[in-house]
Amino acid sequence: MLGILATSAQIVTKRRRVPETAKPECAKGAICFAGEVREGGEFRRPLTPDLDFVLDLPGGFDVVSRHVDPNCKLSAWVANPPLRAHHETEIDAAYDWTAEQEVEDSTREFRFTTNCADFNSLFNLSETDAGKYLAELQSLAKGHGRLWITDSKVSHSHGNISPENGAVEWIKFSVEIKLPSPN
Repeated sequence: MLGILATSAQIVTKRRRVPETAKPECAKGAICFAGEVREGGEFRRPLTPDLDFVLDLPGGFDVVSRHVDPNCKLSAWVANPPLRAHHETEIDAAYDWTAEQEVEDSTREFRFTTNCADFNSLFNLSETDAGKYLAELQSLAKGHGRLWITDSKVSHSHGNISPENGAVEWIKFSVEIKLPSPN
């Protein structure tokens, strides 16, 4: 890890590269790609005619519908508990997480639904029946993936929550997506 101290003792910027033991992989039949995004930016990549992978910084990553449907906001958060705390799809230096913790948390494994019916079922269960939600999670969230943060830069000159939490200025990443088999 390289560290650069700015002129003020309050402003610290650090750059981190992924350790050799956490290098990205690509399983046979998976969709694999790499990207980079800067603070305030968005990375978007089509996965299928119906799904996109999106990474916003700050914010996190998601698998979303490519079609506007007011009755369904397809989103991976519903398949990645805990639902009311920091989880694998977030990269935002929020809750109790610092910018350093965000970029060190790699490999991130996640699940996602691939259609509105499964998303709505999982969402409704998350609101009404935690036990049934957990029991149905794997059958409704059939897509899964992994994200590796391979390089990054964080700063404590600012932050969405506070300068103490800091901000992720940019990240390079690799992604592996496994879609469910068509029925």
